[in-house]
Amino acid sequence: MGRTRTWALAVCVVLAAALPIAIAVTTGLLIGAIVDAVKAGPDSPAAGTAVGLLVAIGAMVVVERAVMPIMAASASTLGRDLDRYLQERVLAAVNRPGGIAHLEDPAIQDEIRIVRGLGMSAYRPSQTVEALPTVLANWLGALGSVVVLFAFEWWLGLLWLIAWPLVVYRMQSDYARIGEEGYKQSTELRGVEYTRDLALTGPAAKEIRVWGINNWLVDRFDRTWRSAIAPVRDARRPRPLVVLASSGTILALNVASFALLSYGAIRGNLEIGALAVFIQALLGANSYAVGDEHFYLSYASVTVPKLLTLEERLSAEATAGEREPKALSAAVSPEVPEKAIRFEGVSFHYPRTERAVLSNFDLEITAGRSLAIVGENGAGKTTLVKLLSGLYEPSGGRITVDGADLATLDPQQWRRRVAVLFQDFSRYHLPVRDNIGLGAPEHAGDLDMMRAAAEKVGVLDVIEALPHGWDTVLSREYENGVDLSGGQWQRIALARALFAVEAGARVLVLDEPTAALDVRAEADLYERFIDLTEGLTTILISHRFSTVRRAERIIVVRDGLVAEDGTHEELLALGGRYAHMFNLQAGRFHTGSVVSGEGAADA
Repeated sequence: MGRTRTWALAVCVVLAAALPIAIAVTTGLLIGAIVDAVKAGPDSPAAGTAVGLLVAIGAMVVVERAVMPIMAASASTLGRDLDRYLQERVLAAVNRPGGIAHLEDPAIQDEIRIVRGLGMSAYRPSQTVEALPTVLANWLGALGSVVVLFAFEWWLGLLWLIAWPLVVYRMQSDYARIGEEGYKQSTELRGVEYTRDLALTGPAAKEIRVWGINNWLVDRFDRTWRSAIAPVRDARRPRPLVVLASSGTILALNVASFALLSYGAIRGNLEIGALAVFIQALLGANSYAVGDEHFYLSYASVTVPKLLTLEERLSAEATAGEREPKALSAAVSPEVPEKAIRFEGVSFHYPRTERAVLSNFDLEITAGRSLAIVGENGAGKTTLVKLLSGLYEPSGGRITVDGADLATLDPQQWRRRVAVLFQDFSRYHLPVRDNIGLGAPEHAGDLDMMRAAAEKVGVLDVIEALPHGWDTVLSREYENGVDLSGGQWQRIALARALFAVEAGARVLVLDEPTAALDVRAEADLYERFIDLTEGLTTILISHRFSTVRRAERIIVVRDGLVAEDGTHEELLALGGRYAHMFNLQAGRFHTGSVVSGEGAADA
């Protein structure tokens, strides 16, 4: 279908270019024929010729008027297809790397900002497709008109053939230079857009009003916008030499051409019909004129290559992250892990930072058992989860699953074995069924499985009480949508993770699963903990020791290493960091008593 439209568009372009020239030439012939017809009389062959030429002109005008809307409609349809195609390319490129390190790279974020609006920005690549037929038709028409001028004076036609393309090329280069200058400000403009979005979107709305910072935001937006756009404004200032040289050349060429035609007519060297043809050709030769369409061409000449560069860069990132690319096809058994997951001498530091979050870290996680990880903020607890999920590659060492290097396993299959509830889980502005179903998209149509996951975390009653049940959009920004409390959102996110478990995930990672829950909801979830994690390899990260103590094994991470390892009772008896943290938390709940050693009271 796209090929058919493309061919139809090409035919329309040729007709749109050829018909004006044919009409101009035929009009010149008609003028000459009218003179002869007047002399010879209405019944003469000359009169018949004039009538025939008039009918031909009328037919060509009708065809030209029919071709133009067809050309515009075809170009518009192809333009929309291009926008959609480029958006798909952007989505695929940004999600090609298996990890997320590239999303924290400022240089890549600058490039993403440039291409993320393809199809949605003020100057869309689709406008290029819509403008291109007009530009091509004008250029082809101008070229045909120049050919006609060769019949008048060959050297005049040659001057037009050389001068206009040079002027157009120079102007296009200026447009491209302006576009490039704008893209150089991507970092600054990202900051401007962030300030704008703070004021226009919901997350910061409460604080903006409570703290009264709206005027500050407006002032900051104004200052940062002016600063970012100043180089672009400077680039857009007309350069006198370029403008004078371009416009002066075309003006001189037009003056010389019309003077020659006038001289030829006065001297009697041109009949009136030929004069009309050459005047129309001269007007047609000016169709090379630079307008908005040429700006759209220049925009695409900068933007689309940026997309291709981003694709190449992210493909290189993905390849660089594959330490053993030939082994990436290694399948992952549905029962994995059956024995253990091991961190073997793992070191890691985040991109563009020097501080090691983990240093020669060793840990064995026995399959089918629960492990709790505790430690101070910044100790590397969540980093372990990201490494286990394959979101980052270790800087050193390796992670093995049942003895196989994680880097050699098929990443998609491995992630289907891992269900994660991140502390900063996503709140999708989508229906409830999608918010939970995204945990295992291939099973998203299985409502019974989703109901089972929702019931396990105690959120099924909440869902069924919503205005449209499972089809209720979880956002007030949409018609008939609703928002949930923080605790309800956390249960939805936990249900999403358990839906992945229902679909076959064998590793369940819970990062602060009760952070937003009230005391009663938290206690209810604790009672369900054993049932929720039965038979799974469970990794629990929490500052709530009433949750942590239910794990079969607990480790304390400190300074990028395992500082303590044991059961709840063993670590209390050890009297180390775990016991200290437990005592501090327990003391908040037991007035007048300090918990220590084996006599520690329940927190």
